[in-house]
Parts: sequence; structure tokens; C-alpha cells
Amino acid sequence: MPANKNAIRRYMILDQLLSDRHHYYTRKDLYEAVQAALKRIDDTFTVSKRTIEMDLYDMEEIFDIVIDSNRIVNGKHVICYEDQTRSIFSKPLSDDEKRMLCEVLNTLGQFSGLDNFSWLEDLQARLNDNQSFGKRDIDSNVDTRKIISFSTNEELRNKDYLAGLFSAISNRKVVSIEYLKFGQTKNTKITLYPYLLKQYNDRWYLIGTPLGDKKFPFRPEFLINLPLDRIESYAEIPGKEYLDYPGDIDAHFDDIIGVTYYEKEEKETIIFAITDDDAPYIRTKKIHWTQEEYEHDAQLDLHRKYPYLKGFSFFSITCIPNYELRRILCGFGSKLVVLSPQKFADEIRAGLKAQLKLYK
Repeated sequence: MPANKNAIRRYMILDQLLSDRHHYYTRKDLYEAVQAALKRIDDTFTVSKRTIEMDLYDMEEIFDIVIDSNRIVNGKHVICYEDQTRSIFSKPLSDDEKRMLCEVLNTLGQFSGLDNFSWLEDLQARLNDNQSFGKRDIDSNVDTRKIISFSTNEELRNKDYLAGLFSAISNRKVVSIEYLKFGQTKNTKITLYPYLLKQYNDRWYLIGTPLGDKKFPFRPEFLINLPLDRIESYAEIPGKEYLDYPGDIDAHFDDIIGVTYYEKEEKETIIFAITDDDAPYIRTKKIHWTQEEYEHDAQLDLHRKYPYLKGFSFFSITCIPNYELRRILCGFGSKLVVLSPQKFADEIRAGLKAQLKLYK
């Protein structure tokens, strides 16, 4: 392999390591990481520490990039780019690309809690810095008006935890949670593998798998959800091996509405009727992605079976009945009635009877 090609290989590896915002390397770490990466390319290839030092010097001189070797992280002297948004191999952003990125950042900043991500502010500042992103200047008159607005809960407790938990998931860190359940006065300690931050009904949830103990052994496919407003504190556990979720975590929520998943419950086809005046609302915004409206002949059959439901249309969804589903269906009041399965319909009826007693 020619010497200049060797140098380009090393520059590419060093560039990736020096711009890594989530991991920092001492000079020894840097040398070992480059050596290991080169070995994967060619098992016979070796490189000296002096060569790496010369590469670092050449990268600063040739590519006009500043390498910071005075930074201290966790008590260790590390080496990285002074501006870790830069790369010697990056293509400069055009002004149009910068404007679009600014609009994306403005949109992200509207999510409740995301304003606590320091990197959002840092990236926004660097977009207006002519020393970043290829040394191109951006029009100072970028339109910063809010174009897309998201529902947020400004009073949500602990929304500032989003940034730290996001970082823990991104960096694959095990976390220890102090969690206070409703109706209890003593915290419960839970150590888990964090996998996902999920928002539902203006509330944020941490989804993960507990490490387990003697009483409740570890089950890799078992997921729990912890609302952030009930988390009293959390901390990353350094050195603890992180295990990924064995499957598609998004698919875990396909069979439910919200975040409450009952492991022992099976999917059921839920048939319900809704007034013709309200039917257009759920046609355009389905209650669940499996929602279907019965065809004409089936509608007639159901009307013969339920003659008192004149002026109603019949629909079905197939999912696991849970608390969130009951709340949505009951939210339609007298405009919607659940017909089957009988057990689920009885649960809703019992809840409505109890509510009616309160009004009496």
C-alpha cells in the first residue's frame, strides 16, 4: 500500500475519533484505536506513536483545523477537535442548507424538554459562525418565526431529564432510577437498560428493561415504562455492560394505544359504533392504525343486530385493550358505544355506572 494512501487511511480514522462528541480519547487511547482500526483493514499493518503524532501535526497544518490537547474529561487529558462539528472530509454547507438546518433546529426546540439539549444551542450558534461548517457565511436575516407548532406541557415535572436520558440511550449506558410510585412515600430503585423516550398525551416516558434481581430475574424482552414526572433522580452506571433490546422496540407498541402494555393480554377485535355526525373525525384521524369501517352489507347486518343504534356507523380496531384505549373511547361520551368483546364492554359500562353515581 503506498505511503500516501496509508496516510489518508490514518487521517480518516483520526478524523472520526477527534470529532466524536460522545467519546473522548487520551493520546494512548487514540494510538490504540488507530492501530486496531488499521489491523482490521490489514492484519500485518503497524503504525508507530511518532507517526500518529506527525499525522496530528500534518492535519492541523494541511487542513487548517485546530486540535485541542488540553481538555480534561473525567480527570484525564484528552485530545479532540476544538470544534467537534468540523471534519477535514466534510463538504461545506451551502447557505440554503444552513437555512434549512436552522428551521429544523427551530422546530426541534419546540418539543417540550428539548430546549434542555445544550448541543441544540451549540449547533445553532455554529450555524452563524463563519468558522464552522466549511467557513461559509449565512444570511443574518434567516426567518426564525415558528412555522410548525407542537403541543407541549410547560408545567411537566422533570422534563429537563430528557437531555441526560437521551444521552444515556445514545451512548448505551445503564442507568439507576429513583422512582416514586403514585400513592407511595418511599422511592423504588430500578436499574435498567434504557431504550426509548416516548411521548404520549403531553407526557414523556422512559422505556427500558430492568436488569432483574433474585426476586424478578432478568427477561430481555420485558419492557417497563416510567413517566419522567415520577422519576426523583437518575444516574448512569459506569462500566456496566449494556444489552440491546432483542427486537424492534417500535413494533412493541404496534398492538396498543399509548404506553401501557399488558403482557398476558392478547389482541382483540373491538367493535364499536359512533354517531354519523362524529364518524368523519375518526375516519380522518384513526383511533388505532388497524381501524376499519364495515362495508355496506355488514353495516346493515349490525344495524339489524343493534336496532337502537339508528344514526350510528360501525367500526372495528384490533389491539390489546388497555387504560389509554378506554380513556379515548369514553372521551366520546354518548357519541360512541363499545359493542364487543363483552368483557371490555362490561369494563367500560362498570366505569360509567360508577361515574354516574358520583353525579347523583
